[in-house]
Amino acid sequence: MSRRLVVVLFLDLVGWTRLAERVDPEQLQQLLEQYYEICGAAVEEHGGVVEKFIGDAVMAVFGADTSQEDDALRALRAATYIRAEVRGLRTPATDAAPVEVHCGIAAGEALVTRSARAGIRVIGDVVNLAARLQSLAVAGEIIVNETVAHLARPHYTMAPVPPVTLKGKAEPVPVLVVTGETAAGRAADGSPMVDRSAERHRLRQIYHRVARDRRSELVTVLGPPGIGKTRLVRETVDDLVAAGAAPVAVFGSCQSYGTNGNYAALVEVLDALTRQAPSSAELLRADERIAGVLTGLRDASLSRLSPAVPGPGVEEVSWAARELLTAAASSPLVVVWDNLAWAGESLLRLIGELAGSLRDVPLLMVCVARPELAGAPGAAGPDGPLLRGEDVIDVGALVEIDSARLAIALAGRSSGEEVELHDLDVVDRVALYSAGNPLYIRLMMDWLRDGRTVEEVPPTITAMVGAMIDRLPGPARRLLGAASVIGPSFTLEQLALLGEAVPAEQVDALAGQRLFQGTAEEGGYRFVQQPVHEVAYGRLEKEQRISWHRRLAEHGFSPGFHFEAAARLLGGLRPDDAELPRLTRQAGEALLAEGTVALRQRDVPTAIGLLGRALALARGGPDRCRSVAAVRLSDALMLSGDTRRALEVVAEAARQGPVGDGERACLIQVQRYLLTARLGEVTAVDVERLRAELDGDEPDRFAWCRFEQLRMLLHLDHGRFGAAEEAAVAALAHARAIGDAYEEDRLLVALCEIRQWSPTPIGEKLAGCAELLERFAADRFLALPALAARARCLALTGDRLGARAALAEAESAVDQLRLTIGRVLVDQVAALAASLEGEHEEAERRFGRAADALEQAGYVPVALTMRVQAARECARQGRAAEAAGRIAELLGRRAEMDVRGRILCMSAAVLTAAGRGREDPVRAEVLALLEDIDDPCLRGEVHFDLARAHRALGDAAGARRMAALAAGGYEAAGATKPLGTVRTWM
Repeated sequence: MSRRLVVVLFLDLVGWTRLAERVDPEQLQQLLEQYYEICGAAVEEHGGVVEKFIGDAVMAVFGADTSQEDDALRALRAATYIRAEVRGLRTPATDAAPVEVHCGIAAGEALVTRSARAGIRVIGDVVNLAARLQSLAVAGEIIVNETVAHLARPHYTMAPVPPVTLKGKAEPVPVLVVTGETAAGRAADGSPMVDRSAERHRLRQIYHRVARDRRSELVTVLGPPGIGKTRLVRETVDDLVAAGAAPVAVFGSCQSYGTNGNYAALVEVLDALTRQAPSSAELLRADERIAGVLTGLRDASLSRLSPAVPGPGVEEVSWAARELLTAAASSPLVVVWDNLAWAGESLLRLIGELAGSLRDVPLLMVCVARPELAGAPGAAGPDGPLLRGEDVIDVGALVEIDSARLAIALAGRSSGEEVELHDLDVVDRVALYSAGNPLYIRLMMDWLRDGRTVEEVPPTITAMVGAMIDRLPGPARRLLGAASVIGPSFTLEQLALLGEAVPAEQVDALAGQRLFQGTAEEGGYRFVQQPVHEVAYGRLEKEQRISWHRRLAEHGFSPGFHFEAAARLLGGLRPDDAELPRLTRQAGEALLAEGTVALRQRDVPTAIGLLGRALALARGGPDRCRSVAAVRLSDALMLSGDTRRALEVVAEAARQGPVGDGERACLIQVQRYLLTARLGEVTAVDVERLRAELDGDEPDRFAWCRFEQLRMLLHLDHGRFGAAEEAAVAALAHARAIGDAYEEDRLLVALCEIRQWSPTPIGEKLAGCAELLERFAADRFLALPALAARARCLALTGDRLGARAALAEAESAVDQLRLTIGRVLVDQVAALAASLEGEHEEAERRFGRAADALEQAGYVPVALTMRVQAARECARQGRAAEAAGRIAELLGRRAEMDVRGRILCMSAAVLTAAGRGREDPVRAEVLALLEDIDDPCLRGEVHFDLARAHRALGDAAGARRMAALAAGGYEAAGATKPLGTVRTWM
């Protein structure tokens, strides 16, 4: 049994039923014998097999046993021969009219079986389609489907007819009528033919411009599969070297199979860079963090089960790539990203970021892809850097003369001799059959080396590769199939896991036939051509694919992809199979786990893709991962900025109803409230109602974890930092109880940020920072809040050197990872530290820069708080009038501010008014707000403002009372630096 591309021919006699009514059966039998003889001989002569005779109908199959490159062409020639020969017969009726046939030919995938009793049997929709096309044809007509037309059009002319509606088909089927054979010399017409010299010249010009100006450029090379895009780029690099240039050229190729194409391509590029550029290699040896990033990427590219601790985040990866590329900038660089049509959005974004950020590096980035790249997210459009008109080189088909030259060069290279005249006919036919595709030509000539004939060359790559596979010994075909299930890259270990424990020599034999090539990994190989991988996979029986996909998944190799593939195959094969629900659940859970890891690494596009697939598998069934997948997907969408879709995902999950337990239904409700709370649309009444719904005998800890996060957000909105901390601690306990590392990460970072403002003593805060820095040692993005918090705590205790060291480390991470909002956090803490040391001009500058960045990002409430802080620093420099004007302007916008900004603005207004000898009426509002604020340092700062205001107004008792409150707040927090300032003032 095997799955394969076959061509099915159906034909029968016109008017047979009417003839049978008028003619003696013995005469009809004689006519049928002659007819069968013509059909059988024609089919056999053209390499097909008659599958059955049914009365006057004949079914023949081409490619059932051994595929040929021109099976469709053979079927058409057999049909036209039969049509002509049958017309020489005469009906045994009195009118003796010529006999006519009508034909239908369809090409498509089928299952081919062979047995001693039944012979060859072809099973599949292609059989029904060919029969229905035959019934549509009138006398003497041949109707074909689009696949046949594509395979045979160089040799036959076709005329499309309106799509027809066939029984059992949901959509109309495009069909064509064969109108005749193509005249000699015209078979290759119809597609644009171009030379390669212009493209190579253009690439060389771009490289020389990059080397001369020491400025980076990006160019995209587009063309269909096998057209020679990669060869074009490689030959251009060779041209440069031959002309005396010395570029460092590295290549990385994306995979079309599995989820780790981004990792594989990036690892190839960075590994090659460190091998070829000594400065990059030295940097790798010297910088442990860069080495760690590269190690993490290599581990991820192995496609094994996701590790307990995620690898480097996308920001860290981007930074490491920039560093390694910049280190090699002493020589012009050429970085080639191949097969980018298969790239994930994350890699496309990384390429765009590198192109934009390395402008002053002599770097030529060449993106090689199929035209499908235009539809890939991140490739085109306003933010897509890869498809800008003048930066795109379209690679078309070769003209016939260049196709022939390539074939001659390949033929001469294989023999080591001059091509003989008798070979030129073969070369011409290869050039004709290739349709200008260099890959077709190369593979055709490879097969011709072993004495095969041109008739074995297929007109499309699918048919061609099918022919190649059929020529392999049985063990080699099975090996090829097993490798195709593993993916474009595989190892001997993985083959053994699938029961194909073959020696390396057997794999090397296929490598010698240019089907595989070795990789840097020990025992590792990869398919040379993607079509070989695809056709080998498509030929496997689905039962075999299901078994192998499951085995790979169960042993930890890309479990999400392999479980999903197995479930999809089983669902198509046996939708009522009792095993399908469990397999689907395994796929959903694996995709959920992989998507959550991507979310932890902030690889948002990948996370959205994986979590969306997990949710699709879980949707509509009693799968417990459905709600969790919906929650995680909404998280990812929120991170991408798509609030609308995040809400839609949760709303849709809620509409689908319970999934088997009420607690999971509550989880969706909690997530919906959590999302709307970010928009300020949740009240305390809503929270209490939700709490009542969550109460139960067996609480859902995940739902409670999210509920406590909801409470945390609401407390933060009202400036209740102590209560927010308590909620975060409760949520963290739930996350740890269920072993949810993603939730734990988020909550530890949130807790660190909240504790900056909560009543927790500074000693405990510093201990928490140390714990967080140890946990996130490999991910500076997550470590940044802890670095900033540590710097703030140390500044408040008067440890100037410690604070500066922590800030320096934080600023280094911000600069290297290019974190805009991270810079705001660092500026805010640096401003506080400068203010505490009396460096008010620096503090004002830092607060002002933070405000500018926040406003640009759309965070207006926090930006206004930074404006207030900057105005206060202005006043501390003695510019009272200017500060008073700024405070007065900001006071008019206090309704837009967060609680912290509002109270600081009003207390500054009170102090300013007191300096002018009057009492400001907002003082009462300040005191009312302080009742709900539990940030001891904020209370200390505001009380100190009020103390100075009392003194300025001559109220010594009030000044002492307020100063004592300020000192108490600072002392409770352990903020010894501002405490000393207050006590000195007292």
